[in-house]
Amino acid sequence: MKYLKENKFIILTIILLCGLMFIFINQKHGFHEDEIFSYGSSNYKYDNVYRWFGYAEANQDILYNQVLTGSVSNRINNLIKFAKDPNQFSKNETLAKEIPIFRAKEEALDYLAIQQEDIFNYFSVYHNQSRDVHPPLFYFLVHFISTIFYNQFSKYIIFIINLIFFIGTLICIKNIMEKLNRKNLTIPTMILYGASMGAISTVMFQRMYMMMTFFSILYLYYIIKFIKNNFKIEDNFFFTLTIICGFLTQYYFCIYIVLIFIILSVYLLFKKKFKNWFHFFKPHIIAAIIGITFYPFSIDDIFFSYRGLSGTDNKTNNFLENFQYYFEQIGKLFSVENFIIILLLVLAIILIYKISKKKLLKIEKKDFINLAVIIFPIILFIAIISKIAPFLGANYTSRYIMLLLPIIAIAVFYLLSFIFKKNLFIITLVISLILSVNGLVNNTPVYLYKDYEKVIKLANENKDKYFVYVFDNYFTHLSSMPEFMTYKESLILNNNIHDFKLLDNEKLNNENEFILCIKNWLNKEEVLNLVLENSKYESYEILLELDSDVESTYYKIKK
Repeated sequence: MKYLKENKFIILTIILLCGLMFIFINQKHGFHEDEIFSYGSSNYKYDNVYRWFGYAEANQDILYNQVLTGSVSNRINNLIKFAKDPNQFSKNETLAKEIPIFRAKEEALDYLAIQQEDIFNYFSVYHNQSRDVHPPLFYFLVHFISTIFYNQFSKYIIFIINLIFFIGTLICIKNIMEKLNRKNLTIPTMILYGASMGAISTVMFQRMYMMMTFFSILYLYYIIKFIKNNFKIEDNFFFTLTIICGFLTQYYFCIYIVLIFIILSVYLLFKKKFKNWFHFFKPHIIAAIIGITFYPFSIDDIFFSYRGLSGTDNKTNNFLENFQYYFEQIGKLFSVENFIIILLLVLAIILIYKISKKKLLKIEKKDFINLAVIIFPIILFIAIISKIAPFLGANYTSRYIMLLLPIIAIAVFYLLSFIFKKNLFIITLVISLILSVNGLVNNTPVYLYKDYEKVIKLANENKDKYFVYVFDNYFTHLSSMPEFMTYKESLILNNNIHDFKLLDNEKLNNENEFILCIKNWLNKEEVLNLVLENSKYESYEILLELDSDVESTYYKIKK
């Protein structure tokens, strides 16, 4: 009761920020393909991707008859082999011939939702992730929460997970500010981060990045505590557990903690605090051994995969362009254009004023160390991902810097605390409120896909019809899984001329009309001609054309 009374305004702030998240989750109507993958890879026992051909059952036969046999060590070795090359276990033609088939809406639901035989099937989750480039902890959690929503697909499954870790992140902000002796900055920092477009986007994005953000800032909390405690670790078990959990959530966590580890190691070794360094080193090496032993696929993922350090997808632009781009993204996520330029300019003006008044900054040694482990890893992290992170664009780039956002909020106000001694709470609260209100009024979080509501409405109006979906890769069709769960049956065509001949079949031709979706980046006129030439249908009508997040055009194909 005493704790609630002392922290009532902090608790009220957390409640209000969580309420804000509920407002935006109700505005989320569609999904990025990676978000749908989060559900499928967690809950589908056949595969981690929903295939448009008769692949799943053949894959399952191989998995249980040839791979998951014998001892646990034999199963793990076979999983490693299977992840690298599934074909070495079978010559099944279904795996080689990608012939599209009509998929029933029940099959689409089976991909996303927990079925009776799937409950607590964590080995399947582990296997699915062994074929991807991310560790499995987040997917274990999705699988667990999905059991509550038995046989249902709901955006609230991962939203619940994200909201829990969002609250955890806010609590970590509070604890860090207390360790920094800046308790009065807790609420302004919570608002600056929690009401930002970046935090809202992180919670809305149904991937592991909110979870990674929590473990990153929790690690920073233990580091600040370690410094304050004269470089002695009090919570060895929980510190080690934090590293293990962060490692098994997302590999970018490793980059962040390695940077802090190097900075502190240089300082401790330079000061000849060898005993302190060894106690600091020990939980890191123990966590690494446990993490790699539990998930040996991490070695290949980090160093040799297409997303790893040697990946070919990483060479998108030159380093300086990427570096600048990430800082621009940070500004946008805090609703401040030219974020770094404005920040440096304001700090420079204040510093000049202080010097002119002979009020130089007085920063103690521990404050310098705290500043070093808070600020330098932010800059170095951005530099590293500017070199190694794949893709550019709002739907990708923002995710790679999400873990930095609460740390940046802490860094900004911690720096200001050395400049302003009076009215610090009022100054920081005004700054956080102005930026938050500006963002909420003038900007929109990423990953809402509001226009997809029109697509679902169209699907419900035509749910008794067949649905033909045309795209040109192996993955982006996942964003349309809610449609595949709504139409009677769906035929997914990978823009292959030969596949369009499948439209001339008795099942489809017995109908007077069907719904066609063509992705906007394709030559739509060419696709329409192929559809009409290879079927018994003669005309079409445009039902819906969306250029925003959905990037699709919908037609009614008629006889």
